[in-house]
Amino acid sequence: MRRSALVLCCLLAAACAKSPDAGATAGGSATSASGPDAILLRFPRLGGTARAYRWWRDSSIWTSTQRAPAVTDALAFDAQQGVLVVVDAARMPVRVDLRVGRVTPATSERLRAIASADGYSVFGVAPTGEIVRLTSSGAWRVRAPAPVRALLPLPDGALLVLSDAAGGGVTIRKLHPPEAKISDSTTIGGADLVIPTVVGDRIYFAAGDRLEGLRTRDLGRSLSVTFGDVIRAVEPTPSGDRLFVAVKNSATLYVVDRYEAAVGEKIVLPSAPIALRMDPDGQYLLARTAGGDSAHVIAIGTQRTIGTVATAWRPDLPLVAPDGSLALAVGDALVIVDAETKRERARVAGGAADVWALVRWNGFRPRSATLDEPVTFAEENPDSLGLDSLPATPRDAPAPSGAPTPPAAALSPVPPADARAELKSRGWMLSFAAVLSESRAHATAAAVRVEGATPRVQATERNGTTVYRVVAGPFPSREAAEDAGRRSGLPYWVFEAAP
Repeated sequence: MRRSALVLCCLLAAACAKSPDAGATAGGSATSASGPDAILLRFPRLGGTARAYRWWRDSSIWTSTQRAPAVTDALAFDAQQGVLVVVDAARMPVRVDLRVGRVTPATSERLRAIASADGYSVFGVAPTGEIVRLTSSGAWRVRAPAPVRALLPLPDGALLVLSDAAGGGVTIRKLHPPEAKISDSTTIGGADLVIPTVVGDRIYFAAGDRLEGLRTRDLGRSLSVTFGDVIRAVEPTPSGDRLFVAVKNSATLYVVDRYEAAVGEKIVLPSAPIALRMDPDGQYLLARTAGGDSAHVIAIGTQRTIGTVATAWRPDLPLVAPDGSLALAVGDALVIVDAETKRERARVAGGAADVWALVRWNGFRPRSATLDEPVTFAEENPDSLGLDSLPATPRDAPAPSGAPTPPAAALSPVPPADARAELKSRGWMLSFAAVLSESRAHATAAAVRVEGATPRVQATERNGTTVYRVVAGPFPSREAAEDAGRRSGLPYWVFEAAP
């Protein structure tokens, strides 16, 4: 007990000794025992083998099995699938699979207005003018109602489509893929800058000296603030509660409180900024200087400038790590420094010639041995999807979404080789309900959409009783079924299709 109290006191003392300008999560290690690790990916600028490192370790923990193209910047990361979407030099989306090392183009079409919010769905505008959504299970296309200026996917799966309107305005239309119907629309005065938030509940537009905000839920106005000069850059905090605004020919950074819908604070920088970049954890804000060879570092917690660092300003660098250190491009080297003390922690000679991306993922951690232990069933368990559901036999019992898939040998005797080949060809099904009432099953099916289609009702005999299942599929793999089930937004079960 005394030892625990002593350790706690030491921790408190260390925390108090840290600079008050640090952000709420500054300091500590970027590799935690719980939660995702900070993984730094390195892509040769002219193309070649991609590598991954734990932050900051000098030995690679992963290399791609296929050659990566010349990459310009990272678009989005799907932590569930372990897939990073990057954009190559030809402005084409490419998927980098960290689980198996594959590097594959997301499409062969020359898309424009490429965007992704989650790394799973990649949107773009095809040469035909259609809006395309690319996923691992296929493509969805819809005719755009007007020429598309930009696409803004939201974290909830919705899509905002921006098109030019008369008089210099911009029309914003909202879709919910795979539905093609426009659910809402509005028109704003202009959009020289488009600023989404991480949370996705607000989106901001800057035109001239005016900053406007919209609620993504209903496209209603959330704020309108006018500044004395043309807006050059806007960056929201990760929560979206504050926006930092830089205007032309001014060293003053304006802090807009979204709840007050007005400027609340002002930060005077050493020189006028021309671009802003927010730390994903909300520790620091980086402001590019007019010369382009350095950046001011602003502590979000105290809204004070705590220093200036030398660095080139690129799509990938500088970046802020979870432990509060900065990755900078200095000359031909990648340099890691502490944001507060500016002390150099590491240097990679020639690193500035490559492209870097920082993702948060725990997929490189060793698997627990218990995950590979066979699962056995002492008795049949009832289906928990409904009160009138019947017990499911071990062979047909669907596994809940997200649960580890038990080995086939634990469920039934190992079939001969030709039977195993037949099993592989059956595919995988999604089940949304298993009930005794046919009318209830049809009502449930009518309320569900899977990949734009309505599931079907499947009647089966179980011990002399008819059971009605609401199912969709088959899908070619369990992963494809899981993807479709997740996009449905409803509870579901995955099971192997019967012959």
